[in-house]
Amino acid sequence: MRRKCSIIFCISLIFATSTNSENLENDPIAKHPDCKKDVQVLQNMCEIRDEDLGNNWAILDCIDSLPDDKQISESCDNHVWKFKLEVTKQDVFLDQAKEICGDDVKVCSEEENSEPGHFLACLVEKKHETKSLQCGKFLSQVENIIFSDYRIISTFMNACDKDISKLKCGKTRKSPDAHHSQGGTIQCLSENMEEVEASCKKEILTIAELQADDYHLDRALYLACKNDREEFCPRVQPGDGRVYKCLMKNKMSVSQTCQEQLVRRQQLISQDFKVDGGLVKACKEEIKHFSCRKGVDKDGKQTVKLAQILLCLEGKVRDGEDMGGKEISGMCINEMREIRRELMEDYSISPELVANCAAEIEHFCAATKTQRNGKTIHCLMKAAMDQSAENQKLAVNSAKSSFSKGCESALDQLVRETQVLSDWQADPVLEDACDEVVAAACDPKQGSDAVMSCLMEQLSKGSDRMTTQCSEVLMQVHYFLAREILIDEHLYKSCNKDAVKVCNGAPNWHQTEKDPRNQLVFPCLVRNLYADDYGEDDEDTDGKKNDENEPKLSEECTQEVERTLRQRAMSVQLHPEIEEDCRNFLHTFCTTHTKPGEELGCLQENFKSLEGDCQKTVSKYTRIEAKNPFLHPIISKACSNLIERKCGLEAKAQDGSGVMECLVRHKMEHALGSKGAMNTKCRTVVEQWQILTLQDWRFSFKFKEACKDDIREHCTEPRPKKKQDVIECLVLAVASDTAEEEKHRIKKACRAELKFELLQKHSNVKLDPVLEEACGADIEKFCEKEIGEDGGLECLKNKGHDNLSRKCKKVLFQEEKEEAEDNDIDFALMRGCKREIKEHCADEDAKKVLQCLKDFSDDSNFDLKCLKVIGKRIIQHAKDYRLNPSLADSCKRDIPKFCGDVLNKINKGDEDFYEGHVIACLKQKAIQKHSKLSDQCRKEIMNTLSDSAKIVDADPVLEQNCPNSLAICRNKPNVDTGMKINECLKEMFEKKTLVDGELCNKHLAQIIEGTGADIHADPVLHNACAVDLRKFCRDVPQGEGRMFGCLVSVSREEKFSLEPECKTVLTKRIEMYDLAVKVAPLESAQELIQSVMKSPHRNYLVSTGMMFLGMVFVFGLCFGRVTKRLRNEIKNR
Repeated sequence: MRRKCSIIFCISLIFATSTNSENLENDPIAKHPDCKKDVQVLQNMCEIRDEDLGNNWAILDCIDSLPDDKQISESCDNHVWKFKLEVTKQDVFLDQAKEICGDDVKVCSEEENSEPGHFLACLVEKKHETKSLQCGKFLSQVENIIFSDYRIISTFMNACDKDISKLKCGKTRKSPDAHHSQGGTIQCLSENMEEVEASCKKEILTIAELQADDYHLDRALYLACKNDREEFCPRVQPGDGRVYKCLMKNKMSVSQTCQEQLVRRQQLISQDFKVDGGLVKACKEEIKHFSCRKGVDKDGKQTVKLAQILLCLEGKVRDGEDMGGKEISGMCINEMREIRRELMEDYSISPELVANCAAEIEHFCAATKTQRNGKTIHCLMKAAMDQSAENQKLAVNSAKSSFSKGCESALDQLVRETQVLSDWQADPVLEDACDEVVAAACDPKQGSDAVMSCLMEQLSKGSDRMTTQCSEVLMQVHYFLAREILIDEHLYKSCNKDAVKVCNGAPNWHQTEKDPRNQLVFPCLVRNLYADDYGEDDEDTDGKKNDENEPKLSEECTQEVERTLRQRAMSVQLHPEIEEDCRNFLHTFCTTHTKPGEELGCLQENFKSLEGDCQKTVSKYTRIEAKNPFLHPIISKACSNLIERKCGLEAKAQDGSGVMECLVRHKMEHALGSKGAMNTKCRTVVEQWQILTLQDWRFSFKFKEACKDDIREHCTEPRPKKKQDVIECLVLAVASDTAEEEKHRIKKACRAELKFELLQKHSNVKLDPVLEEACGADIEKFCEKEIGEDGGLECLKNKGHDNLSRKCKKVLFQEEKEEAEDNDIDFALMRGCKREIKEHCADEDAKKVLQCLKDFSDDSNFDLKCLKVIGKRIIQHAKDYRLNPSLADSCKRDIPKFCGDVLNKINKGDEDFYEGHVIACLKQKAIQKHSKLSDQCRKEIMNTLSDSAKIVDADPVLEQNCPNSLAICRNKPNVDTGMKINECLKEMFEKKTLVDGELCNKHLAQIIEGTGADIHADPVLHNACAVDLRKFCRDVPQGEGRMFGCLVSVSREEKFSLEPECKTVLTKRIEMYDLAVKVAPLESAQELIQSVMKSPHRNYLVSTGMMFLGMVFVFGLCFGRVTKRLRNEIKNR
């Protein structure tokens, strides 16, 4: 207390004589609101008397004597700081110092005329150089009251006075070994850098620059990290920022107080790159050579931000620039790499994030904001993605906070600075999440950028090695990379020349932040990816071709653009263009589609419902995917094994459109569940793609390439867009040329692709929009349990036309007619009979494939599935002669001549479907003894008779006239084939037990009479008598009942004997034939009888006839028989 009393006495004495003391003394510290409570505590600790409470110097002396573990409040400390500053600036002790020190004041003669406060501060600083003991003692006492280093920090004090008061950063206490008095004040201000004024900020950064090389000069950091330095960096020599670097590397492990000081230091570095001594030293030449400081700072400040230096250097590295033949040093690159990781570890060292994302951090990332391992940054990334998805909805939940544009821009800036795409290890969260995937699937030796590309490839392919955690982090990173696409080093280098040549890109076109027009370069590269002959819309180009000499993208650039699109296709959030144009439609149709690639796939599924820019944008990307299915993540993932196994040649040749066609063909050729069939998921996505291509013919790349010229020439006014309409146009042109037997106007390549498109159309109702619309209700009504892989198409064909709606059967008839005229587009026939076609009918004309298969259908090893399909087609073709092109062509003159009344009768009823009546008419004409049909027509009809004998359903008139009798036969045991049913009906006819009336009896009689016309119309008789036919009738020509007559003649010849089975069946047939003629007399006999009975001379004619018959009878008795004699060949056997 003796020391205290002396100081207090001395100071009080001085102030008693000081002219400036009144103002200071009139404002006692003890009475100030900020210090009242503190003084009450100090009074007890320092034993201050009540009368001395008004003495500021007693209070100051007490505060200076407080132990280190005792502190006054921040508000009081700030008030005391202002008091000391005022004392220092007013030079209240200067006159006394001059009087006590005398000549000793000359040690500071250079400050004699300087600004107030500097001279006294100099004397205090140089007190050890004074000779007078009394002077030294006095200056030591003054030192505890004024800022002895004021002349050093006066500029700082003047610049930051307002901020210190505003933020209450005035700190009066300092460490005994402190280099200056304002370490605490500077620390407080630097922690609130965003709130201080520009002039103050500049002074803080200037002081920080001075501390850059030696961490001892940063007193707050030095004291906070003293023990950590000993623990983690004991062997690191101070100087050149080495201790800083060591502590930064161990930032996650050091104490909390040290970590806080390191963060503060990093925040200063982000504001002024020169605060980072390591970066300045390592990259000094590069910064100077590339003029990274010039024109970078847009605010006109002298300090240059770290981000701007990083972007400058990164740009030069990416551009491959050197320094006059000298490469950028490895030290500089390593220094940049370390800084990138530091930035990704801790959001708080990025002022832009702190300033712009404060609300988002509190709302979305409160749980991670204290963690300095990069989790807060990724939390913000995820929140930005989630909010983007939320914004796709028209009505966003009001309870949720929106993610500001400012925060998203700050994250964009951080991603640009850190170059995660080219250095995946710069992101600690990404490294931790994907380390196992990299070890299993990628080669780190190829470089960090190759690793990132590898990870995205694993994600896009749905690799088993990809983990959920890694995929989530990758999507977060790429969400922002997609918005700054040009930071992709490989893409930029590979496409630099193409950007200039094809897209008129300006120099440094990758710097989108400097010139927004550069953002158009990548979309331009995408448009020119496959050098499409048409623009965005054919309507916009009037169908004109682009200039053939227009430059195309290089192979190297094409690969990089494809890679980028393949990676971006996993989410529309990685497609800013789609996300922006289709926001409303994503909400309407795709809220549940969240897996990679599903959103774009959803938009494609709903393509016809899209409008405006969204439809145009989706159309553009779909046309690109049509050329390269690997850009479609769902297809490439679901079908990866099949592509490798079955489409390897196309894949190796990088023929994307060939791969797509290969997948479609494989799907059509292999039924679901059959050996070698594609899995359900692959089948589903391929079918969805087929459906999508119906919306625009340009979505089918090979079809477009083969037919674009023909479409432009023949499909105009207006040019159709939907593929269905384009196909119809081309089919009409091909059919017209074929009918007129003229040279085809449609090129061969186009006709081949057209046939493939028609085959797809006939494979599934979903791929035929017209049929689907017309027959949807009928399918639901009749085929609900038989929909199958074709969507119910074959089921509809199996139903009678009478059961279907008029609209449906009309469209279905056209489908059946197309298949009949070109068997190559009959999907069920092509798939079901693939092996038999290849073996027997590979070179057959498209119209005759079915007939060729029928010719070989009796082979013992014929495929049963194919036989079943053939049977269905025979039944369908029997309904209408127009479905049998060969018959229609052979009988085109006979039908109007002999069956015109049938046609007229049907047409009068306003009906387009003949349901077998025309064919039935032709059959009746064909079975006459002397048929008037042309030979070709009769031959075709006899084939239909043969078919209906084997397949009872191939006779629709029989179905109409004899439904009940057919039901009886079908319900009998062991009557399970068409031939057995026909035999059953014939037996009922013979026994007169048919239950359907006269029309049924008459129709059965005509069927039996057909046997007399051609034995092949009766397969039972033909099979039973096959041996006898070869033995006795091999030289007898077919037709007009000759073969049947031969067998009858042999059966009546005693010298010859038929096989027992043949004799039995033939006997029954003769009896049936006689009965049939009575029921349905043949036209030749019937016409004769009718003409005689109607003649007025009928008695004469009848008498003459009887006389003629009598003469024949007498002649026969006298001269022998008049029946046809057997041939000599038969007699000689």
